[in-house]
Formats: sequence, structure tokens, C-alpha cells
Amino acid sequence: MVKVVTFFLIGIVVLAIFGRLGWFGGIMRRSLTGKRKSGKLSRPAICIKCGAPVIGAQGCVCDRPGTGEG
Repeated sequence: MVKVVTFFLIGIVVLAIFGRLGWFGGIMRRSLTGKRKSGKLSRPAICIKCGAPVIGAQGCVCDRPGTGEG
């Protein structure tokens, strides 16, 4: 039983060393996040009329009929 616990702890230490070096962690992070050149997100488009951020493909709320904005 002591051998099993010892090998388990040694295995955990080895995995921690690999994670610290970024061998396995870097591979996992790239596959989960995709290929992005920079870590920053792009800024949202801004409406020319009202200055509000345009979110989605429908455009700004000031262009939609019946919203009371424009």
C-alpha cells in the first residue's frame, strides 16, 4: 500500500513539472481556445447615429422600427 501511494505522489509531481513547463497545458489551451493571434478581444462595432455598441447581425436598435429610439 505504501508503494502505491509513493508511486502516485511521484506521478503527480512529474505531471506538475510538465504542467509548469507548459508541455501538456499549452497543447490543451490551444485546442480549447482556438487559434487567436492576440489574447485581446476585438472591440465591438459602434453605431454611427447613436454611438451604442452594435451586437449581433441585426444592427443597432436605433435602426429597427418600433423600438422608439429613432
